[in-house]
Amino acid sequence: MQTKLLNFTDEHLQLAGELIRQGKLVAFPTETVYGLGANAFDEQAVLSTFTAKGRPSDNPLIVHIYDKSQVWQIAREVSADAQKIIDQIMPASITIVLPKRANVSDAITAGLDTVAIRMPKSAEARRFLEACQVPVTAPSANTSSRPSPTTWQRVAEDMDGKISAILCGEPCQVGIESTVLDLTHDEPLILRPGVVTPEQIESVLGKPVRVLTNPKEKVNSPGVKYKHYAPKVPMALDLSGDTAKLSGYYDTLVKQGLNPVLLVEDVSAFGGRNVHPIGTTDEQVAQNLFENLRILEQSYNYIIASYTSKTSFATSILNRLTRSASNNII
Repeated sequence: MQTKLLNFTDEHLQLAGELIRQGKLVAFPTETVYGLGANAFDEQAVLSTFTAKGRPSDNPLIVHIYDKSQVWQIAREVSADAQKIIDQIMPASITIVLPKRANVSDAITAGLDTVAIRMPKSAEARRFLEACQVPVTAPSANTSSRPSPTTWQRVAEDMDGKISAILCGEPCQVGIESTVLDLTHDEPLILRPGVVTPEQIESVLGKPVRVLTNPKEKVNSPGVKYKHYAPKVPMALDLSGDTAKLSGYYDTLVKQGLNPVLLVEDVSAFGGRNVHPIGTTDEQVAQNLFENLRILEQSYNYIIASYTSKTSFATSILNRLTRSASNNII
């Protein structure tokens, strides 16, 4: 298959929409990461997403919309809490989980009676979704378990020859996937943290929001069950920022014959060692995280990341870092 590279011209958007309606796969940018789009009302197209990514079929997908009215095409019920999120936060980097309509394929929901719905903040994403004329399922446009792509070039690395087209837009501004909020019960539950924080959600709902912390808890969510975001080389994560500890760990790896790199906040503190900046703000760390992992895996055979921020948004970044490192905390 030849993968077309499309731009955000009216002609190319029309073609991208036609491809989706024909049951083809089209990658497209959102503000979080690039998504791999398929017609949500075409079960075979949805199933082909799993094949292209190598994604387990029991891992649910998020349905993307461009207009708030489309929620009712997909959800059977919209609670008062859900309506507040739709009215006051969307479009945003948030996904809400609601009871699904019968027309939503089990292939999307992995057999669950709930469906995850998102209206991206990205104007580029919404232009594409409007051109599709149908709701679109869209996991991240990468090989399953790899760092998510935040540029069209990274999509091409994983998906060239596997999908019909890549809609080439701007690099993603947020850089990590959306907050996933389960609103199927009285207690709102964040299944996956993101840039939309618990505090922001609580301010809208006027009630406490629980954050999933037990990985074995049964949940209605995409993206929380399987290995995610992993570079091709081993990775360790430090949360202290202790220069001596990090330098010692690095030196031990060198003695073992490895060529490690430190992904750190202060690159000036590790004289003579391989270093790469992780970012100086939470926003910078999130935006560049997956791109940094893909860059570093090409030149080094071990990544040592250090991240010390304690903000609410930092919790979401730490979620990705921990999983990228396969829970290898030093």
